[in-house]
Amino acid sequence: MASFLRKINRSGQRDSNETLSEHVDGTEASSSPETQQQHYARSHGRAGSEPTEQLLSSIPLHLRSHHRPPQSPPRFRRNVSDANSHLPGALERPFLLHHESDEHSDLVESRGLSVLYSPSEADLDLVFIHGLGGSSLKTWSFARQTENFWPLWLSQDPEFVATRILTFGYNADFRGPSTILNITDFAKDLVSRMLTFEEETTDGSKIRMGQRPILFVVHSMGGLVAKKAYILGRQDPMCSKVFEQVRGIVFLATPHGGASDAKLLNSILEASPFSTSRKEYIAQLEPTSHMLQDINDQFSRICGELALVSFYETLRTVFARGVKKIIVERASAILGYPQEHSSPLVADHHSICKFASDSDENYICVKGILKMVRSKIDFATRLSIAPLAAQASRSSVSLRSGQGGADERRTGAAEMMKELQEVLGISFSSESELNARKAQKMEGSCQWLPRKQSFQDWFECPGTNTPIFMLTGAPAAGKSTLASHIIEWIRDVSSDTTCQYFFFISDHQVKRTVSYCLRMIAFQLAIRYEAVREALFKLRDETNATFERQSFKDVWEKIFQGIVLRIPFKEDLFWILDALDESDSPSSLCDLLVRSRPMTPIKILITSRENRDVSNFLYNAKDKVIHEALTPTDTYQDIKDCVTTTIQANLPQDKESRNEVIDQILSKANGSFLWVRLTLDTIRDSWHTQEDIRKALRDIPEGMEPLYAGMLGHIIHQNPSKRAIAREILYWIVCSYRPLGLLELQAALAPAFGEFLSLEDTITQICGHFVRVSDGKVTLVHATGRHFLLNQSSGFIDRYEGHQKLALACLRYLSDDKWRHIFALGSRHPRTTKSMHSSGHNDDHPLLTYATEHWAYHVKNAVCNSDELWGALDTFFHGYVLVWIHGIAVSSSLQTLIRTAQDLRYFCHRHTRLRADNAGPPISLKTHDTHWLRSWATDLIRIVRKFGRALLQNPLSIYRLIPVFCPSESQIGTVYGRNLDFGVSVAGICSSSWDDCMARISGIEDETISRVLSTESNFVTLVSTRGKAIIWSCETCAELRNIYHNEYTTHMAINKLGTMLATAGVRTVRVWELSSGKEIFGFPLNSEAKTMTITFGQSDGSLIMGREDFSVQTYDISSGLITSIFWTRPQQHADMNGPRYMTISPDLTKMAVAERGKPVFIWDLELSQAQQPWRCVRHTDRLRSVHEQEAWTASEVVCWHPDGTSIFILYQGSGIVHWNFTEDYQKEYSHIQGREMVLSKDGNFLLTSDPSGTLYVWALPRFNLIYKLFYEDIVRDIAFSPDGQRIYDSRGAICNVWEPDVLIRQDDSGRDDVSSNHESAAESSILSDPVTYISQNDGTVSQITALVCDSQDRYYCCGRDDGSVAIHSIKDGTRVRKVYNHSSTASIIALEWFKAGQFIVSGDDAGRIICKRLESKGQGIWAVFPVLDIRFKDLARQFVFQPTGGSLLISTESSDLLWTIRGKTKKETTRKTWPASTGRRWTLCSDDANSLLWIDPYKIITFGWEDLEQQHSHTSTPTPTVVEAKSEHEAARPQLHRTHSSGAESVRCIGMTRNGQHLVTEIVPTASLASLAPRNLRVQHVPAFPTTASQKPTAVVQRVVALPDLAQQASRLLGVFNDRILFLDTTFWVCTWELTGLIPAMKRHFFLPRDWISPTSLQLVTYNEHGTVLCPRNGEVAIVKNGIKT
Repeated sequence: MASFLRKINRSGQRDSNETLSEHVDGTEASSSPETQQQHYARSHGRAGSEPTEQLLSSIPLHLRSHHRPPQSPPRFRRNVSDANSHLPGALERPFLLHHESDEHSDLVESRGLSVLYSPSEADLDLVFIHGLGGSSLKTWSFARQTENFWPLWLSQDPEFVATRILTFGYNADFRGPSTILNITDFAKDLVSRMLTFEEETTDGSKIRMGQRPILFVVHSMGGLVAKKAYILGRQDPMCSKVFEQVRGIVFLATPHGGASDAKLLNSILEASPFSTSRKEYIAQLEPTSHMLQDINDQFSRICGELALVSFYETLRTVFARGVKKIIVERASAILGYPQEHSSPLVADHHSICKFASDSDENYICVKGILKMVRSKIDFATRLSIAPLAAQASRSSVSLRSGQGGADERRTGAAEMMKELQEVLGISFSSESELNARKAQKMEGSCQWLPRKQSFQDWFECPGTNTPIFMLTGAPAAGKSTLASHIIEWIRDVSSDTTCQYFFFISDHQVKRTVSYCLRMIAFQLAIRYEAVREALFKLRDETNATFERQSFKDVWEKIFQGIVLRIPFKEDLFWILDALDESDSPSSLCDLLVRSRPMTPIKILITSRENRDVSNFLYNAKDKVIHEALTPTDTYQDIKDCVTTTIQANLPQDKESRNEVIDQILSKANGSFLWVRLTLDTIRDSWHTQEDIRKALRDIPEGMEPLYAGMLGHIIHQNPSKRAIAREILYWIVCSYRPLGLLELQAALAPAFGEFLSLEDTITQICGHFVRVSDGKVTLVHATGRHFLLNQSSGFIDRYEGHQKLALACLRYLSDDKWRHIFALGSRHPRTTKSMHSSGHNDDHPLLTYATEHWAYHVKNAVCNSDELWGALDTFFHGYVLVWIHGIAVSSSLQTLIRTAQDLRYFCHRHTRLRADNAGPPISLKTHDTHWLRSWATDLIRIVRKFGRALLQNPLSIYRLIPVFCPSESQIGTVYGRNLDFGVSVAGICSSSWDDCMARISGIEDETISRVLSTESNFVTLVSTRGKAIIWSCETCAELRNIYHNEYTTHMAINKLGTMLATAGVRTVRVWELSSGKEIFGFPLNSEAKTMTITFGQSDGSLIMGREDFSVQTYDISSGLITSIFWTRPQQHADMNGPRYMTISPDLTKMAVAERGKPVFIWDLELSQAQQPWRCVRHTDRLRSVHEQEAWTASEVVCWHPDGTSIFILYQGSGIVHWNFTEDYQKEYSHIQGREMVLSKDGNFLLTSDPSGTLYVWALPRFNLIYKLFYEDIVRDIAFSPDGQRIYDSRGAICNVWEPDVLIRQDDSGRDDVSSNHESAAESSILSDPVTYISQNDGTVSQITALVCDSQDRYYCCGRDDGSVAIHSIKDGTRVRKVYNHSSTASIIALEWFKAGQFIVSGDDAGRIICKRLESKGQGIWAVFPVLDIRFKDLARQFVFQPTGGSLLISTESSDLLWTIRGKTKKETTRKTWPASTGRRWTLCSDDANSLLWIDPYKIITFGWEDLEQQHSHTSTPTPTVVEAKSEHEAARPQLHRTHSSGAESVRCIGMTRNGQHLVTEIVPTASLASLAPRNLRVQHVPAFPTTASQKPTAVVQRVVALPDLAQQASRLLGVFNDRILFLDTTFWVCTWELTGLIPAMKRHFFLPRDWISPTSLQLVTYNEHGTVLCPRNGEVAIVKNGIKT
C-alpha cells in the first residue's frame, strides 16, 4: 500500500489518469496494446495468475475461457456507409462522433448522449453508461483503443441491425478539483438529456428518446446512475412517458450494495496532490451509504416491469503492487429480485466491460444475454399497451402463475414487490444492513468459524430437528461481522441454498422488535419462494390482513405456523439472526423457534450477548441448542490482521515501532474489535515520535468502560462552547427514536447554534469518538456506548432531560403556521408526500418527518412536571394539532395518531404515579392537570377509529368536518368544533362524550344469538336453534352472507388464518369458506354424543373435537374419517355424568375437562391414556371432608392462557382461579363474580360478564379492573377481536360491538426503560382507576325503523320498533309530540308525511295501517285527529298522498289500494291486484296532479288518481318475456352489476329533477332490498304526458342512460337534490353527481362517521329540499345541516 501511495504521488512520471482508473472503472492504463493484451491474458489465467480449481468449478462451462489467443478486433471505418454498406437499412451518412481531419482517427470521447450507430428503421435504443473514472468510449474499448469499442460489433449481428447504439458520458473523473456532484446529479443529467434528445434523420424529421424501447447496458457506478435516473424519470410526469419505454438494464459489476474500497479511495484522494478533496459520489459507493439504500428501496418498488441482468466479476483486480482484490463482491453485484438473471463472468473489474475480440467468451455471453432480453420485447405490442400494463393488477392469475407475456410478468413482479411490502409492513432494506456489516470485515477474516466442529455439526445436521446454533460473546467482539460472513458463506456454498437473515438494532425502535424480524424473514422468503408469496397474497385477499401492526405472536401464528412451516421446500432453509440481546423480547423469540415444527429443515444461527434471557434459554433448551461461546482466542488472528494492516499503512518505515505498537494493542484488546478501533482512532493523532506513541498507549485503559470514561472526560474538559454543542449532539443521538440523518440533526441543532460549516467535521472533532457519521447517517459507535452514557454517574447525559429537549425541539418545530400551506400542497400531490415519509427525510424540511412521527415518544419519556414542556404542549394542542393531523393524513400514516395517544397516556400515567410516590426524576413544585391531555389522547384514537378512512380520502376534512362530528365535550370539539365559519352543523345526538358502542346488530326477534367469533375482517354470529351463522363485516358491521347448517348447531370455530369456519351440529360437521360462504367439506359424526368443543388442527385439514362421551376425536375434513381418538375417562364410564365443559390448549396438546361436581382435569394428548391427569382442587375444596368432595363447587367456564401452561377457571358465584398446572400453583380471585369469561388472544386482558349483564375487563397478570360497562340485558356469549381492541357480546337477538379506548395498549416498540420491568404491556398503559361506561343504548332504547321529513325544514317524523310515531324538531332533534302508537310489539316499517303537513300515515310489521290528520297550533303544539286504522294481510311497502290530499295510495307486495281520506267517509275506492312481484315504486307526476307514475325495472306507466287505471306506458327496457338479445330495446337496457334474473329485480329508490323531465332510478336484486348489494343506476328522460282524456293508453319506447361509473362508486341512492344525483358512495360519503354539463362531476360533501353506519341506519338515511340530511343512530337521529348546499 505504501508503494502504491508513493507511486500515485510521484509527479511527472506517470499519468494520474491511468493508475486510479485501474482500480475503479476498469479502464486499463498502459502504454501499448501489447501490454494490455498481456494483462488480459494474465488476468484470465493464461499467464502469471491462474484461477483456483474451486473457482473454475463454480463457473458454468459455457462461461469458462477456452484459452484461445486473442484475435484482433474488427475496426470500424470513419463512415457508416463504408462500414455498414452490407447491412440492410444502414444510414448513408457518417458517425456523429469522429475527427473529420483524419481518416484513420478514433471515435471522439464526449459527454451527454451520443449516437454511434443509427439505422434508418431502428426499433430499440441501446444506451451504454460508464462508471467511476470512466468515459463514454474507452470504458467499453479493450486496451483503451476505440477501434476495440465492442458495442459497435453488435451492429454486425443480424439481431441488432435495427438497434440504435448510444453512449452517455458524464463527469466521473475523480482526479480533478473539488466538486459537489453526486450520483443524483449524474442521474438528473441523464434524465434531462433523454427528455430533450433529438436526432435528425436524412429526411429532416427528428427522432426523440421514448419513441421506441430502451435498454441500458451499464458498468460499475453507471448502474447506480441508471437506477436513480429511472426512479426520477418515472416519478416526474414530464419524463414518465420516456422512461416507460425503458425495458431492461444489463449490469456489469454494479455495486448495488456498495464497494468496500470506496472509502479507501477517498482517503487516497485526500492525500493525493492532484485532488483537492473527497468526492461525494465516491462516498456514496460505500456499503453504508444512505444514498445506496434509498436508491435500492425506491428502485425495488418500480422495477418490476424491467428485465434485469447482473454480471459479477470472479477474478481479483490488481489494486496495488502485490495486492489483488475483488472490487465488487458477488453479493453487492446482485440485486436479488425475482425477475433478475445473474451470472458470473471470468473477468476482473476492468475486463468485465471490455473484450479483446468478438470471439471472447465473455463477449459471446454478454451478447447472448442482450439477444435474450431483446427477443422478449414485442415492440409493436409494448408501444401500444405499456401504459396500461403498468396499471395491471397483480391479482390476475396469469401474472402469479407465470402465464401471459413477458410484459405482464414484469408488471406482475413490480406489483408483487410493492404488495409484499404493504402486506408485511416492510419499510427498510435488509441488504443495506448486511452490506454495512460486510464493510467492516477484512478480507480473509472470520474463516475460523466454519472450520469449528460444532458449526459443521449444525450445518450438516439432517432432518427437521436441527438444533439452534447459538453464538454468544462479549459486546463488540465481532458477532455481527461474523453473522454477515456466515450469510455470504452459506450463499457461496451452493447457489441453491437460501439464507434469510435479520440484524436487530437496539437504537432503532422498529428494527429492535421481534415482529419486524419475523416480517422481514417472511419478506425474504416470499421473494424467493412462490408458494410463500401466493399464500400471503391469498391470505390478504381473503381476510384483508396486513401485518405491520400485529404482534409478533400473530405474525408467527399466521405466517409461519399457518404458511411457512407447512411448505415442503426443496432445500434446507437457513436463518441468521444477529444481536438477539438487542431485541425487545429475546426469550419469546427463542421459545417460538424451539417449538416450531417445520416440514423442511430450518437451520437457525443466532448471535447474542449472554444476558439473563439468553442464559435462561440456553439452560432450559440445552438439548435443542448448540452453544458456542466466542473467546478472545477465536478472534485473535482477525484482530491481529486488522491491527497489523492499519499500523503498517501508517508506520510503513519503522518496523520496530510498528511491532511494539501492535503487540501492546493486542495485549489489551481482549477480543474487542470496538476497543481496538477506538484505540487506533484515539492514538492516531500521536503518531509523530516514538515517545508520543508510547505515551498514548500507556494512557489507553484496558476494557470498554474505562475507555468510554476517558472519551467522555475529553468531551467534558473542552471549552464551554464545544462542550454545549457536543452535549446537544449526544442528547439527539442517544435519545432519538431511530438514527438521524446528518441533515435532520443539523436542522435540530440550528435553533440553538445556527448553521454549521461542516457538521460532520464538528462531530468528529468534539464528540470524542462516541459518534460516527457514515454517508449522512449519524449513529453511536456501538450499542454499549448508549448504555454507558445513560448510566454514567457524572450526569452529563440525563435521560429525562434529553427527551425533554427533543420533545421541545419537535413541538416548537411543528408549531409553525407554514405547515398548513405545505401540507395543503401535499394534499394535491399525495404521492410526493407519501414518498417523503416513507423514505424518512425531506430535503426541504429535513426534520419534518422525524418531528411529525416521534415528538410524542420524547414527551412520554421526558420530565413529567416541566412547566416548559406543558406550555409547549398547550400551544401545540390549542393551535397546531389539526395541522399536524393534516400532515399525518397526507402521508397515510394514521397509526402515528394511535402511537401518539399511547405515548401521551403513558406520560400522564407517569405524572400521576410520580406525584403520588414523590419519586423518580426531579419535578417542580407546581402540579399540572392531566385531564385535558388524557382527553386529547382519547380524541386522537377516536379520530382514527371514527374518521380514519374519511381523513385519508380528504385530509382537509380535519379542519371543516371532523371537529363538528366530534362530541361537544371532547377536546377537539371544544377547541375546534365551535364557531366554524363553514356552516356545517350536527345536531340531534344527545351524548356529549364519545360512545364506546360502535354498532348494535339486531337480528330477527325470535333468533337468539348463542355464540359470536371474530377474525380481523369479519365476525360471525350463530343462531343455534336454526343452524344459521351470519357473517358480518368488521369495518362496516354490514351483513355479508348467511350460512345454513340445517340442524341445531352447538359450536363453531375459525382456523388460525381466519379463512375457514367449522360448524358442529347434532349429527354433522360442516366446513365453510368465510370469504364466499360456500361449504367446502362436510361429514357425519360417528355418534350422537354432543359436541363440547371444536377447533382446527395443526393444519387446516383436520378438526379436533371434544365430545360428551369424554372422547377427543380428530377428523380428516376431506374424508370425514376419524384419524385418532383419545379418551379422557375410561370408556366404560364415559356415559355417566358427561362433562360440563371441555376446551383444548392453544398448542393442541392438552385438553381441559370440567365435570359436574368434580375438579377440573387436564389431559396430555401426546401421552398414553393411562396417564394420571393434572387435577385442580381449589384450596377451599381441600378443606372439605372426603364425603363432601362429591359436591365440589361447579366450574362454569375454563379458558387457556396463550402460553399453554395455565388455565383460568370461573366458578359459579365464587370467583376465578388461575391455575398453573405445570407448577401446581393456583391463585384465587374471589371478588370476580362472572357468568361468562374469555381471554384476549395475547393473554393481556380477561373479559367477564355478571348475571346482570355488566361487562368487566381485567388487566393481567394482576387482575386490575380497567373497564366496567353497564348494560341492562343478560349476556349469552362474549368475544375479543384478534387484536384485543374490540369486544363483542350477544344479548338475545342483539350483538353489540364495543371499542373501549382502554383496550389500546402501550406499544412496546419504542418504550424507554422508564417504567417498571414488572409491568405488563396492558398495565403499563392504563390509569390506576378503572373506566366506567354506562351505555345509553341498552335494551330499553327503542330503535328507529322509519323516517320522513317535512317540506319546511322544521320537523321530521320517525317510527320505532316499539310501534310509536313521533314528531321531532329538525333544529335539535328534541321530540315535539308523540303522535300515536301501534302495538308495542310491532315495528313501524313504512311511513309517509303529506307534503302540506296535514296527514301522516304509517304501517307496521303486523299489517296494521294508521293514518292521522294533523293541525299545527304553533309553538310546537299539534292537534291529532284519526283518519284510518285498518289491517291487511300483506305488509305495506309504500304510501303516496294525492297532491290535493284527497286520496291515499297504499302499496303492498301484491296489490295497490286507493282510499279517500278527506270528508266524513273514509273508504277504499280502488284495488288493483298483481299476479307476481313487480319490483315497482310509485311517485307523483310533476306536471299532472291527476296522475301518478308506476316505475319498475323495465317500464314507466302513468295511472290516474281517480280509478288507478293505466294511461300511458313508457318502456325503458324489454319486458321479462323478451328474449331477443340484440334488439334495440335490449341494447338500451343497462347490464352493469346484473347478478339476478330480470324477474328478481326491484326499484329501491327514485329521484326526479325539479322540472320533472329526468328520472333517476336505483335497481337492486329484490332479495337484497335491505342490503348494500350491487346496484344498477339509470337516468332517463320523462316525456310530456298527453292530457286528452279520450286518448287511449299508449306505449312509448323510452331509451335510458346507464351510469356505470356512478354505479361503481355508489352504495345507496338517496335521490336528486338541485338537479344533482345525491347518493352515498362506497366509503359512506354523501356525494352529488352533476347531471348537467358534458362531463359528469362527482363531489364529496361530508361523510357519515363510522359509528353511524349500520345496515339499518343506511336504509333510512334521508334528506329534505333544504339539503338537511338525517341519519338514524342508536335510537336517535343525527341531523346534518348545510352539508350539501355548496
